[in-house]
Amino acid sequence: MITKMKKILLAGKIEDRERVLTVLRSTELVHVDAAVPEKIKIPEALSTEYEECSEALNILSQLKVDGDDDLLETPGTPTRLVEETLTHHKAISELKTRLNVIDRELEEVEKWGNVGLKDFECLKQNGINYVVLQGPKLNKEEIEAECVEVLKTYRKNQFIYVCFSRKEIKYPESQLIPLQLPKREFAQVSDERQNIVKSIQDNEHALHCLKQRYADIEAHFNKLGNKKTFKEVETGVFCEDKLFVLTGWCPENRMQQLQSNFEAAGVSVGIDFSDPEYDDVPPTKLENGSFASSLQPLLKFMGMTPGYYEPDTSVFFLASLIIFASFILADMGYGLLLTIPLILSYKKLVKLGVDTRLLKLLIFITTGTTIYGLLINSVFGFEPFGFGFKPASTDMLLWQQICLFIGAIHLTLAHVIKILGKPRNLSLLGEIGWLIFLWAMYGMLCTLITGKDLGIFTFSQKVTLFGRDQILYIWMFEFAAVLIMFFTKPSINVFKSVGAGVGALASNATNMFSDILSYIRLWAVGLAGGKVAGAFNDIGSMASSIPYVGVLIQIFIFVFGHILNIILSCISILAHAVRLNLLEFSNHLGLEWAGREYEPFKENRGKLEKVD
Repeated sequence: MITKMKKILLAGKIEDRERVLTVLRSTELVHVDAAVPEKIKIPEALSTEYEECSEALNILSQLKVDGDDDLLETPGTPTRLVEETLTHHKAISELKTRLNVIDRELEEVEKWGNVGLKDFECLKQNGINYVVLQGPKLNKEEIEAECVEVLKTYRKNQFIYVCFSRKEIKYPESQLIPLQLPKREFAQVSDERQNIVKSIQDNEHALHCLKQRYADIEAHFNKLGNKKTFKEVETGVFCEDKLFVLTGWCPENRMQQLQSNFEAAGVSVGIDFSDPEYDDVPPTKLENGSFASSLQPLLKFMGMTPGYYEPDTSVFFLASLIIFASFILADMGYGLLLTIPLILSYKKLVKLGVDTRLLKLLIFITTGTTIYGLLINSVFGFEPFGFGFKPASTDMLLWQQICLFIGAIHLTLAHVIKILGKPRNLSLLGEIGWLIFLWAMYGMLCTLITGKDLGIFTFSQKVTLFGRDQILYIWMFEFAAVLIMFFTKPSINVFKSVGAGVGALASNATNMFSDILSYIRLWAVGLAGGKVAGAFNDIGSMASSIPYVGVLIQIFIFVFGHILNIILSCISILAHAVRLNLLEFSNHLGLEWAGREYEPFKENRGKLEKVD
């Protein structure tokens, strides 16, 4: 559930500001909002050091250090380590840029071979003319010079001629192109390249040594982050005369603790608690049990936080996610293959710092997949049991009906939550109208796609009302339309109410159709995964007949195929199972996920902070 928040105004003496903020940070209870955002100022030196440290950590985190490397820890303070990291990284970048230039130059001088440029200069000083020509193979007599030699064969049917003469050298200009001698010899360029490569390797080795101090740099980064946050809060308070005022939010159930902490520290402050006003945007703090809280890592990954005034749907979101993911993975073998390693390595992963909530979420999903796979009799694409029914062949229409029914139930839940959260007035009848409209649309879809509904509710039967004999879901459409038109925005002005209702029907009726139909993807994606698993099994069986290596090829195809299928199915969970909650369900509930996360003012302890 979403924790109720109290808006706080905290006042104290300016001379005690640092002590007050230190105590406030130690309480880890108050989400601070800057009273004067435009006055927030972080010292330039601190901001620069923070950014440089962040950049250094990013550089070092991308390095892969082999366990066999004999590396020594680089000595020095964290500030010095950051400076060295950036220096070596910059040097590597500049050297690699220079290396690209050298490689292009090397490609050009390579065609000259080991030409002595000083020899050419000596000849020129002694009055001997020379020219270097490039072109096809010619007789030496076609070039008027005292000495003509082929210096090098360059590419296909291209030769480099070097010509010497005390007189003017003449040659067929239509066939030969004069070349300029390179500025440097091949050996010189090659030596420089080797030196650059050696320098890059030395700088990279230095970075690997620096990575041995990664934990120290990270701890320094956390300290800088704490200083930066402290300055942001300190400069964002409102000051006048000898007092300062700080604004923020505190959980309603922790107000007494906040006051007690200041009393225990012997710091005199004035604290005023008040309820949020209409235009306030309190931060959202979710407090759920072990089951529902396991959804938090996924929401954080998606960047989704419910608004303070929005309902917390964590339990429903997670329950439906487990069901939808099970439909998509749809295999007992896949479920066991993922569940067993997660359970066996749970404690080890927790020690490594993996969020326990994420591990629980994965275990919930994979366990659900295992149970569902057992029900449909699917183990790595095989059917080992004598029971269960498949989402294909003769059961195909039944599974389509089940998916549409699940969609109707899921969206109904959204409308019920929305109705329970609305004020008790006539507009509730409009919401009830949409609920009736939803089930009418379900009945129509079942009739159109499968020929009948699930049988739990027979919306396709004919009913006689007011002397008229017609299908039940038609009656439901008509009744729902009346409620929506007159009570979407009830008003004394009937024309205004009807206009608003007609507009709502025009914009939302087709969406209702597509939203319910979207749930049929659960059957389709699960069926596709099952077909892929079966196809790899069949290919492996055919390969097993190959002499000598058939069994090995079969095992390879089986392992590769099912791993690929699991990866694709996991991607489908994000693309489909999560989507049905974040789009279809949330749209019907009116959940915008426009909240801001509750982030209390506290000291960042880095790796010491673990979520229980």
